[in-house]
Amino acid sequence: MSKLSEQEGEPREQQAPDVASASDRFSTERAFLRLSFWQTVLSVVGVFIALVALYAALAESNAVRQQTSAAVWPFVQVSTADFDSGDTAGFTLSLTNVGVGPALVRSVRVVINGEPVSDWDDAVTRLGGTLSDQVGRNSISDSVLRPGQKIDLIHVGSPALARAFQAAIRNPGTSISYCYCSIFSDCWLADSRHRALNPESVEVCPDFGDAKFRN
Repeated sequence: MSKLSEQEGEPREQQAPDVASASDRFSTERAFLRLSFWQTVLSVVGVFIALVALYAALAESNAVRQQTSAAVWPFVQVSTADFDSGDTAGFTLSLTNVGVGPALVRSVRVVINGEPVSDWDDAVTRLGGTLSDQVGRNSISDSVLRPGQKIDLIHVGSPALARAFQAAIRNPGTSISYCYCSIFSDCWLADSRHRALNPESVEVCPDFGDAKFRN
């Protein structure tokens, strides 16, 4: 009987290490799962923090760019000056940069009485004058206006031709369109008829094609 008891007891002694080993493996797996969970949480938190930092950096960069752009913002206005005293008359068409930054004038279009003109010579001829009629003119396309600078596009001292320009300016079919850019390549398209004080923001200045003013 003692030998049988001993034989029956042997398996029990052998099973005890197996149970302990399984328990250790289970504990290890639980610890590994907890570690993996917290590693995942930390990874997600790290990614979130990185995204927040990236957004903050981009927002700050955009704010700095806007502030810098505002500090060099150009604003070009068109104006006319004329007089008619009976014996004498005069007419002047000007562009002035009233902004705080330089204005790069990219393209210009001048329409007189509904027809685009290629240059001031063409404009004077269409209005029945000649360049000898006390006409002064300046080029503006592809030029730079510094802050506060005013340039007279055309000045007419001949009474007859000055009155012709004055009449043309009052015609709804007469206009001057011009596109200018800042040093950061922000561009605006202005039109004397309806966008002179509220120019349209454009990606690129139009070429105006055959209607482009070349003087």
